[in-house]
Amino acid sequence: MHLFIFVFIILTSFIVSVSADNSFFETADANKNGSVSQEEFQQFLNTFSATNSTTNSGTNSGTKTEIPVKKTEFVLTDTNKDGSISQQEFLNFLAVQTALPPTSPEDQWSNFEKADFNRDGFLQPEELEMYRKKGRERHSTAYRPVNNIASKIGAVFEYKGPMNMTANKSGTKIFLVHFDAGEIAVIDTGKNEVVQTFPVGNEPDGIVLSSDEKIIYVTYGGYRGQLAALDAETGHVLQTVSAGHTPMAPVVTPDGTKLFLCNRFNNNIAEYEFPVLKFVKHVNVVREPRAAVITKDGKKIIVLNSLPNDPNCFPYNSEKELNIAAEVSVIDIGSGATKNIRLPNGSCNLRGVCLSPDGRYVYLTHLISHFWNGTEKLDGGQMNVNAVSILDTKQSDNVQFNNAQIDSGQIDYVNTFLLDDPQLGAANPWGITTSSDGKQIFVAISGTNELIILDAELLHQKLASAQALAQDVSNDLSFTSGFKKRIRFMGKGLREVIAVGKFVYAGLYFNDMLIKFDPASAKTSAETLSEKLSETLSPETSISETPQIIVTGSPLILSQGRIGEIAWNDASLCYQQWQTCTSCHPDARMTGMNWDLLHDGSGNPKNTKSMVYSSETPPVMWLGDRFSARLCTRTGFTFIMFAPALNEPCDCIDVFVRDLKPLPSPYLVDGRLSERAERGKKIFEDPNIGCLFCHSGVYFTDTKMYDVKTQVLPYESRGQFDTPTLIEVWRTAPYLHDGRYVNMKDVFRLGKHGDVKGTVDQLTEEQLDDLVEYLLSL
Repeated sequence: MHLFIFVFIILTSFIVSVSADNSFFETADANKNGSVSQEEFQQFLNTFSATNSTTNSGTNSGTKTEIPVKKTEFVLTDTNKDGSISQQEFLNFLAVQTALPPTSPEDQWSNFEKADFNRDGFLQPEELEMYRKKGRERHSTAYRPVNNIASKIGAVFEYKGPMNMTANKSGTKIFLVHFDAGEIAVIDTGKNEVVQTFPVGNEPDGIVLSSDEKIIYVTYGGYRGQLAALDAETGHVLQTVSAGHTPMAPVVTPDGTKLFLCNRFNNNIAEYEFPVLKFVKHVNVVREPRAAVITKDGKKIIVLNSLPNDPNCFPYNSEKELNIAAEVSVIDIGSGATKNIRLPNGSCNLRGVCLSPDGRYVYLTHLISHFWNGTEKLDGGQMNVNAVSILDTKQSDNVQFNNAQIDSGQIDYVNTFLLDDPQLGAANPWGITTSSDGKQIFVAISGTNELIILDAELLHQKLASAQALAQDVSNDLSFTSGFKKRIRFMGKGLREVIAVGKFVYAGLYFNDMLIKFDPASAKTSAETLSEKLSETLSPETSISETPQIIVTGSPLILSQGRIGEIAWNDASLCYQQWQTCTSCHPDARMTGMNWDLLHDGSGNPKNTKSMVYSSETPPVMWLGDRFSARLCTRTGFTFIMFAPALNEPCDCIDVFVRDLKPLPSPYLVDGRLSERAERGKKIFEDPNIGCLFCHSGVYFTDTKMYDVKTQVLPYESRGQFDTPTLIEVWRTAPYLHDGRYVNMKDVFRLGKHGDVKGTVDQLTEEQLDDLVEYLLSL
């Protein structure tokens, strides 16, 4: 019965443009003879494409959103190319469209037979309507809340959440991290199935094999971070050592003597030595390291700092261009000396990194936020574009920096190019890898669920011819034309990607699936479709044979909050797919950028706020003109995503935001305030100091507006600003409504914050340090 209701929800989520009075077959069955011919099926898909094109034409009109179904789907569905579609092919089509795994033919037939009550081989309109009514409470779209029906059948929301993965050298096994399930899934690439699972701990994220492939090293534990060594055959835990706050991205040196990992919220890299995991030292980096790679000679580790750590410098200094960008830290393993390479202005959300097989180039994915632009336009990438930057590890003379001698070549920035097309974004690139020969680069686009394939040789040839035009390349939306293919997969959350032999494997985080794809089968639209049909597609869009799907978890009904998380990361809800909510609010927090949202005039951008406790601490915007998080979500779709604010995804996002929980601060000691923070707490609560005048209550805000003398004239017409919560303030720099201070102490000493209603200015340096320690511990 559970499976029956689940299949019903999947089917009805696909049929989104059909009104409540008509069934799927009543829409497609044009001659009403009780069956659907090939021509009728094609006409039905054409109607879907045309309706979707009209609804998302760039205006804010329209009352519904359709899942885009391309005309090419008929070509893909007709697998035996006989000009007709069998029942099996039809079921496969629905499975791919809805991300329902096409398991065995027997299972698929049983699902079909549940609706085919008279067993005549066709679904009559009455049968489909009966089938839909069996478990339906009007769940007619992909983002309709499902909690009511889930509670009736006792559903448990146990997700797997495939994330990072690695493969053995022979390519016979893939070790896949299940972030939500707290386990490692071992996949036999010959059988295309999970053959073992190893439990590890909560929130495992990074994974790497030892050089002899006998041991799996995995990072997990969140704020109580751990690094574990597991036997690669049995999953038996051999050793566990402490790591930092949210450890991730472990990497092993080529000689197998050292392991490094990123402690994301400690802002450092930890070094361990073998043969046992012995901690050596920490090396500080810039901010939120999330990925790393070691050069082929084993002398340097290259670390991706996810977010910038810059003041927003409001008001703009006309003599100095405002520059806010994430940086890549290059650490010399021998000396520990660190050099930071700054990426183009606006770079943020660094996610994936890989090394070319010859060891020369480093490729890394990120966004470029055009925060200097107003948000009145979205097309052409005027707000956010999606990029890959390249570093060169070529050998050069020894150099000196940080008073240390570097004994290997300098790593240089080469260039940054965009993954988008002129009128079609590639929102939120995540994982990146290359083919074994380095001739192709593969990028997983999480927001659009696409795999982008780049011809590496042609890319570098074109970059070499444009060396003097680095800034132009990072702004050229047509730069990759001619050597890029975009392959769209059904499902949600395409994140990590690896290449094993001739296949590429990419994980669908929200569908508990792994896609196995042969890039040699990818063909551009012009190569496979008629000229008329190809006109409806982007010239860079590719289609291919249906990929194999490896199911890593059981199909489950999604909770309303989970559906909201999917919508938060879904670029199909945005005009031209340029961005998602997570583009500016990764993990529903912030990127450290100011944006001019125009609700209070132009020329006065405001700092991006975290969404944690936004539902509990209205108003939401700095100027208090969005009285609730619910309203903020809907105006965000209308004025930032340039798309209809539909109730279904917005309602689910409301639940996702409401359910957000803050992380414990890295400033805590064993989960408790340090001695210094305890002293700071007393200062904070001292009525003479005055902090509690505004920052009171369980959320450390009275939710009122105050003038704290931070208004900047002539840019801002109002001087009163919302009092933000102080919870998780340790991860929300830069501070104040315009992000002018990166350091919390500067907020008090330079910004005189706390002097309007209190006497913070009278604190000694030691007392102020205590106060700051307490605030950063919240």
